[in-house]
Amino acid sequence: MMALFITCVLPVYADELEEHQRQLQDVSRKINQNEQLLKQKKQEEQSIMGQIRTIEQNIANTEKELNSLSERIAILKDSIAKVEEEIAEAEKELAKKNDLLSERLEYIYKQGEVSYLEVLLSATDIKDFLTRYDMLNMIVEQDIELIESINREKNDLKMRKSDLEVKRKELEQIQSNQESAKKLLDSQKEQKQKILADVSKERKAYEAAIAELEKASAQLEAMIRQLQSGGTAVGTGVLTWPTPGFKTITSPYGMRWHPILQERRMHTGVDIGAPMSASIVAADSGTVIFAGWMSANGNTTVIDHGGGISTVYAHQSKFLVKKGDVVVKGQEIGKVGSTGWSTGPHLHFEVRVNGNHTNPMSYIK
Repeated sequence: MMALFITCVLPVYADELEEHQRQLQDVSRKINQNEQLLKQKKQEEQSIMGQIRTIEQNIANTEKELNSLSERIAILKDSIAKVEEEIAEAEKELAKKNDLLSERLEYIYKQGEVSYLEVLLSATDIKDFLTRYDMLNMIVEQDIELIESINREKNDLKMRKSDLEVKRKELEQIQSNQESAKKLLDSQKEQKQKILADVSKERKAYEAAIAELEKASAQLEAMIRQLQSGGTAVGTGVLTWPTPGFKTITSPYGMRWHPILQERRMHTGVDIGAPMSASIVAADSGTVIFAGWMSANGNTTVIDHGGGISTVYAHQSKFLVKKGDVVVKGQEIGKVGSTGWSTGPHLHFEVRVNGNHTNPMSYIK
């Protein structure tokens, strides 16, 4: 693309220049479309980084949840193990009491109520009778307590088993949640890597475009040198202000934060704030060596003033001169616009010495 830019720039007065100029404008417009797309990508970068920050926060939250679930699982497993031990111990104790109760019931069945009566009637006196009676009551009460104890332990065992079942179901649910959280975490990490890869890819394309623009600037210098070699400019060497009535410099010459590229870049001219369609005049007398579309500069006019000095007028909305025209100092040559890489109507004004950019304010009186 940039090689075509060079081959399209021929001496000012060559017969083929018109056709090559048309080709240059077509290619430049295509370059500008790509630059606009890169501009949009750059603006989207903050949103993308915001997405990454959100994903990273989600990852942190998910990892925190996983840690919490792991702790809960460990606690539940420990609790389940203890309950299982308690149930096993309770079942052993219950089995012993059941065996004892079975023995008592078997004895009572075999002896019957007569046995108790015989014990009482075999007393030697009243005192012995009462003693035997108390002992028999004790035995009966112990039997009743044994039965009640067995029933209590059966109910308690039932509750413990029910609680154990609840804990096991809770454990299954938490383990399921943990598995889901792990899958979510993997998905979030994969999403983050994809976004980072996309950003990296777009960044490389963006950097390639910037390199192309830098080449375009170098070729502009070469074009000016080449076209100046065949011109008949008659400049005074003293420049006038290019936008009569509008002298506010919105961005000076030198390093600055680029409003489109969102990074520090060399600003090769000055930006003069002016309304749409305000007049642009020739800063000095000379010959128009370029009037057309120039990539990021949009509609641009270049005037050769002789002595290696030329001026550049970018982002115009309308041309009032064409290549080859001889203009006089102060003559209207175009209208202020916002074409190319521009955030609003203004004139980007440059002074070039032998094709190299320099501070325009050093030449304006």
